[in-house]
Amino acid sequence: MAYDRYVAICNPLHYPLVMSLKVFMQLVAASWVTAIEAAIGLTYLIFSLPFCGSNRINHFFCDIPPVLQLACGDTSMNNIAVYMSMVFFLVPFLLISASYGKIISNILKMSSARGRED
Repeated sequence: MAYDRYVAICNPLHYPLVMSLKVFMQLVAASWVTAIEAAIGLTYLIFSLPFCGSNRINHFFCDIPPVLQLACGDTSMNNIAVYMSMVFFLVPFLLISASYGKIISNILKMSSARGRED
């Protein structure tokens, strides 16, 4: 959606060419596939761990790091996967932020309606 808004605001005349139905469907499919793969991968890693002892987590949200603390086995591979997933989700966040930064920059460069009247 950020790419869609970027093209609509920064290149409005090229919008119909750039954002075709095919490109839109590819962006949606890429978003869903990457998110589902990451979620399934992390879920599989958590369920493959041996758990023993207490099953109480002193957190409001049952996130992966607190669950890893309950595991009895070696969690080094799981910790690496968690940190890699954080990087994996940080890249799209940075691209979206850069896109909106470019949009704001282009909006601020536009002359105002009052300036055109004079």
